[in-house]
Amino acid sequence: MLGSGPARQASIFTGSTIVVSVLGVVTTAILARRMTEDVFGSYAFAVSFLAFAALFFEFGLFPPAARLAALRTGEEAHAIVGAGLVLYLPLLVAFSLFAFASSFFVDQVFDVNAGSAIRVAAPLVGGVPFVLVPQQLSQGVDRLYVWSVTQVLFQALFLLLLVLAPFTLSITAALVFRMLALAVASLIAAWWLRPVFRHVVQYAREIVRDTRSYGFSMYVGRLLSIGTYNMDVLMLGAFRDGRTVGYYTLAASVAGASGLPVQGLATALFRRMATAVAISRQVIVFSAVGGLASALVATLLAGPFIEHVFSARYAPAVALVFPLALAQAVRGVTGIYNTYLSAQAKGRELRSANVILTTSNAALNVTLIPAYGATGAAWASFVALVINLGAHVFYYRRSLAPVLP
Repeated sequence: MLGSGPARQASIFTGSTIVVSVLGVVTTAILARRMTEDVFGSYAFAVSFLAFAALFFEFGLFPPAARLAALRTGEEAHAIVGAGLVLYLPLLVAFSLFAFASSFFVDQVFDVNAGSAIRVAAPLVGGVPFVLVPQQLSQGVDRLYVWSVTQVLFQALFLLLLVLAPFTLSITAALVFRMLALAVASLIAAWWLRPVFRHVVQYAREIVRDTRSYGFSMYVGRLLSIGTYNMDVLMLGAFRDGRTVGYYTLAASVAGASGLPVQGLATALFRRMATAVAISRQVIVFSAVGGLASALVATLLAGPFIEHVFSARYAPAVALVFPLALAQAVRGVTGIYNTYLSAQAKGRELRSANVILTTSNAALNVTLIPAYGATGAAWASFVALVINLGAHVFYYRRSLAPVLP
């Protein structure tokens, strides 16, 4: 599993994601400096709200599609990609309609001013749930670089639009620019995956069959996990204000960079894990040591980085980086187990692990966020992810029980 193929794919993934992170820092710095803390927080909430809602519009179709593609070769694998892209089209329309409808009440539920921006951007938001689709399909056909490069393109286009904007940036303009750049990158990714539109109905039926068998369980697990970060942002928006959301989002983006190398390794190993008997111990050791070292570096550099790049107005975000970076280190190790269980079609195990994550995360957030705000959210994420790692290890060991001595 640590051969040249996965290592090369992981390097490309990590390198491109670092570039994406750097471009993201630049775009975020532009927005943070040209907006007040409250306005920036509302923009960050809008992005997180759409990302959170997008989790509901995958329906478990694409992990099975990725696995089917991983187990096939040549044109047949790319025909499965074509069928997967066709299955996504109604989801694109449904998500745009949802974004438009939800925009009328989001400001009333949360203490933000993002509804009008979401409403204007609604026709372009189809790329938000699509982000997971090319990532999973590219894993299946062993073309992870497609997703990696197009993510760089997305951030570069977004930055270009922000720089060239001849008017003052508002939440609406920033969100429309972001969705437009993502839509263009998504179209390029879909084309670059080299889909073959032959026997679409046949392969679509295979994907739906496997979705019913195990993909929907993965989908339920994803929903139950809800993405700890996105749940935190939504609850901060409900219990606190846009300024707190901005601080937390900024700290999470800095801490998130620390988990990139391990994420790259886990993502690149998907195709090989589909036929592997077990996870190599070296992979686990590398992910644990690498994740912890990256977290410590992110914590040490967070102070001067945030104050110089985003200005001293965002200094309260510095204290949040340490627990969020530790959470990223734990998430990286969990990602190795998660990728293996996904590649092995262990939908029930993933669902059960995510039930545990959801329960612990919700309980910790409800307990800590009202009292401690963003600090409580950060530590709640770390503790919940530690519990989630334990659950993944348990279900991984149980899945190996018949072959272990």
